[in-house]
Amino acid sequence: MKTKEEINKLYEEKKYREIVEAVDIQLLWNIRKKDRDEIMLTVAWSYHQLGEYDKSIPIMRDLANIYGTSSKIGEQAWRGWAHGVLQQDGDINLADEIMKLLPPSPERDNVRMNFFLIAARKGAAISASEIMTAITNALAAVPYKTVDGHIINNGAFALHEAREQEGVKPYLPILPALMFSAIGIYRATDTAKNHLAGVTFRASQICEAAGWKKLARIEAETSVGLWRKLVSSQGGERYQQNLKGAEAQLGKLTQ
Repeated sequence: MKTKEEINKLYEEKKYREIVEAVDIQLLWNIRKKDRDEIMLTVAWSYHQLGEYDKSIPIMRDLANIYGTSSKIGEQAWRGWAHGVLQQDGDINLADEIMKLLPPSPERDNVRMNFFLIAARKGAAISASEIMTAITNALAAVPYKTVDGHIINNGAFALHEAREQEGVKPYLPILPALMFSAIGIYRATDTAKNHLAGVTFRASQICEAAGWKKLARIEAETSVGLWRKLVSSQGGERYQQNLKGAEAQLGKLTQ
């Protein structure tokens, strides 16, 4: 089995499938507990990155029940648990309870933006001021990290999804610029291509809503190109569905 250092290197290289296939759970019991739990945390995040939340959530939850949020393992496990339940079930109530236990950080802000995004899709009222505070902090966080792009991307799209809410409407004119900021941060930080494909798709939708049809079409074309490359290189039903959505968006804009 690979060492903790080798697994961490694979994670940095975004080789998530290699990680989950390389770790033998039975052999982990032969190493010291802290190393074992750190490896399992990396496995859980790898499943999360692959979109296999049914596998990531149980690991995150088990680790969260062992470690408090003041420890590195615990903070990541609790945060990963909240992320997972939002993505898998859209359980905003459980995620909200978990987030109350997390210390302030950009990573927590990112979970919070996902929370607002899903809440908006459910028709719940969202806090535009809290979203804009997190986005403003992310924009000022030079040198940028990928999480800063996530905060801007998810926060801006949450506002887009809640665009009919009165408290959100004053912010709608700046949403295209915010999405282009997120795209720039993703490119600067060499973010995984599925995130770049996703943010350009969202940018297309936001530009369309703003009446910027030419830019909307350009971003849709970019998204389709990126998703096609991902499907051809990695395949999987998850990316196929994303590609179909981007192609439908492009088709609508070229009619």
